[in-house]
Amino acid sequence: MAVLDFQDVSKVFKSSLRGRHLYTLGPIGFAVRPGEIFGYLGPNGAGKTTTIKVAMGLLKPSSGRVLIFGHPADSREAKQRVGFLPEQPYFYQHLTGLEMLTFYGDLFGLARRENRERAGRLLEAVGLQAAADTAISKFSKGMLQRIGLAQALINDPDLVVLDEPLSGLDPVGRRDIRDLILSLKAKGKTIFFSSHILQDVEMICDRVAILSAGKLLAVTDVAEVLERSVRWIEIQVDGISVEAAKGLGLAAVSAAGDKTVVSVADEDAVNGAISLLMGAGARVAAVVPMRRTLEDYFMSQVVGGGAASGARPPDAPRPADPAGKPGPQAAGQGRQAAPPRANDSLFASVRREV
Repeated sequence: MAVLDFQDVSKVFKSSLRGRHLYTLGPIGFAVRPGEIFGYLGPNGAGKTTTIKVAMGLLKPSSGRVLIFGHPADSREAKQRVGFLPEQPYFYQHLTGLEMLTFYGDLFGLARRENRERAGRLLEAVGLQAAADTAISKFSKGMLQRIGLAQALINDPDLVVLDEPLSGLDPVGRRDIRDLILSLKAKGKTIFFSSHILQDVEMICDRVAILSAGKLLAVTDVAEVLERSVRWIEIQVDGISVEAAKGLGLAAVSAAGDKTVVSVADEDAVNGAISLLMGAGARVAAVVPMRRTLEDYFMSQVVGGGAASGARPPDAPRPADPAGKPGPQAAGQGRQAAPPRANDSLFASVRREV
């Protein structure tokens, strides 16, 4: 059974004057599986928050329905198993961090001792134990985001729904929240969150859905998006100039700082290029496979007119090979490097030769 199930959900907003449609979400349909981290992505105004409000029973859908653990989203049975952090939460400013958490614990009917102990553990988990007795009115935006996440966990929910949980956090805060989300997954929790910070989504999510202008463009596995195949390979070397490398018949050559970078089209060409370079006195500094990123996929869907759910983005053009045959694109344009994997036999053989 799906944890969170959107069944042909749509929401239409109309003008109060002539009943004109101002905005329409959907119809959207996808299901979040037990124990996964599911990212909900889209540009500003795509409809992410509207989707979450419908899921939390704060908005009634115009058509379709949302089920949480098989129960209607607005039912008591569903709400008891959900923790929720809205995009712009508001908390009673006069309460301290500890008082706020115990207040929400009281709403869930927690016993007094259990409530206080759980609140203390959550304050420590989100890095606010030193602010337990500080009034909410004195909290920074980042501290409000942290206390908001703590209140979403006070009832020990099975499903955690977070609307832009990483917004307003510094790099250290983002790392801490990522680690907390991963720890929730390790405990068997299911996490559904919206975000526009694609780097964080790529690091922790199992699957993602992409929304644009109220339309669902894709639902896919992150591992599939990132691909296991290498798009091209960069060989970074010292001791040889760009001109000298080109003189060896290596076509896709560029400079990167004090390094000369030779790009080859595939794994089969790596050893041949390295042999040529070392024969000319070059020293190999790194061999880096260039892989697809989640940002590439997101842009191909939102800007390039994405395909249907689960579709993979088109392959990128590759650089010229080391023999100098013309390639459709120069190397390294707009792609992000990823470190070689330890279990990749290609790079193990390269290290032995070097």
